[in-house]
Amino acid sequence: MSQTSYLLSCEVLCGEGSDGALEGKDRAFLIVAVSAASEDDAIAKVEADFDEEGYAIVEIEWIATAADMQWEDADGEAEAKDILARLAELPDEVIYGMLYDISDDDMSEAA
Repeated sequence: MSQTSYLLSCEVLCGEGSDGALEGKDRAFLIVAVSAASEDDAIAKVEADFDEEGYAIVEIEWIATAADMQWEDADGEAEAKDILARLAELPDEVIYGMLYDISDDDMSEAA
């Protein structure tokens, strides 16, 4: 079955066991990339990986194939290109973008 590169925008809970830069924070926002056979497969892979890392999905804001993405700003596009380049090197992994603390109104960058 062929694999497609997907990008997901997620809000996550950062549990006490989280290994990420936001350990001890309540919530974070991030974009992740994964190679999968379908949207459902992509979500399942991300959920399993998040569980291993100590995160829980609050909401998937959006999911899209990487080829179909339209970016509103240059920063988002640059981050996505970086994530997708790392996915090309590690196609069996879930690749994390920057973690952003969303417990503050200013969405300060955390990692």
